[in-house]
Amino acid sequence: MQMPIDPDPRDTIGFFLENITSSMAMIILSLIGFWTTFIKNLVNRKEVEEMINTCAQSSQYSKDRNFIMERLNSHKEDTSILFRALEKNTEVMTELKIQIATLGKTLEALEDRIER
Repeated sequence: MQMPIDPDPRDTIGFFLENITSSMAMIILSLIGFWTTFIKNLVNRKEVEEMINTCAQSSQYSKDRNFIMERLNSHKEDTSILFRALEKNTEVMTELKIQIATLGKTLEALEDRIER
């Protein structure tokens, strides 16, 4: 049996450098592959804002919200009109109470005159 010959130290350094070089090349190729696969397809902030605005404007909620806000404004106007009408009715009712009280006193005075 023949004993293995020790490798030359220069060959070991060459083999080591060759392995390092090929490993670095593989790492660089892997990073380039990762970038082309994942990173270049990522969206940026501007694209996300555009997507959100597009979705928000076309959503049913946005359409319903506008309709609801219009109806609320309409109800506010109607409420203020009704409030003014109620204030006028209250004033008229107060005047009617005064007139009824005056007519009641007048009627009592007439009854007193008739009875005499």
